[in-house]
Amino acid sequence: MTEETVPAPVLLPRQAERWQALVDILYIFQLVSLYLFSAVYPFVGLFYGLLLMLGSVSPRAKKVGRICLIIGIVNTALFAVGLVLFLVLGLAGVLAGLGE
Repeated sequence: MTEETVPAPVLLPRQAERWQALVDILYIFQLVSLYLFSAVYPFVGLFYGLLLMLGSVSPRAKKVGRICLIIGIVNTALFAVGLVLFLVLGLAGVLAGLGE
């Protein structure tokens, strides 16, 4: 049984530039969507941040993981502060209504 080798496609310089531009656009779209998910869903940011920081080999992916982790931590802290503020103001309103 013989194996046939498939020749690599030959790209012209303009085609290579277009493919590289497409890859760059897709990479940027992936980063933006990952950062948006980290901002909207903080636990997703924490999960992906830890996953990329601990499981990745490349420094570029570790940097993306660190940014996702920071966004997740900041959003979790903001959510906790907002929740405490909401509860304090709500209880203050209830307690003020009891005095009447």
